[in-house]
Amino acid sequence: MSEEIGEFTLKHTGCTYGTNSEGEIIANNNFVGDATGFGPVWGTLISKQPLSNANSSTGNCQWVGIAFLEEGSELGGIGNGTWEKTSGSHEWSIVMNVDLSDGGKHRAEGSINLDTLIYSGKIYEG
Repeated sequence: MSEEIGEFTLKHTGCTYGTNSEGEIIANNNFVGDATGFGPVWGTLISKQPLSNANSSTGNCQWVGIAFLEEGSELGGIGNGTWEKTSGSHEWSIVMNVDLSDGGKHRAEGSINLDTLIYSGKIYEG
């Protein structure tokens, strides 16, 4: 595994649901918080699944967000990964590979807990 370079803790601030042309449910979950080395972070975790799979325990997801760096600039990030629901609970583990607007890359591993509405985890190099 790559070297750990930080941690993140993000609070869920709301979500929207919609559909696409394939009839899939699209979930957009918004988060704000802080990440080591990135400062304040705002972003959206996006997932989609067929209506017939609404109770699925795994799937693909995407992260789209912005970090507001200490020196006043902004750094964009787009990540692609997977989620897996913990059996018998409302907690989801997420693994994401993120491309940054400055050409950097990192891997984020974390979880979302419905009781706390917190998405937290660790950040690893490339």
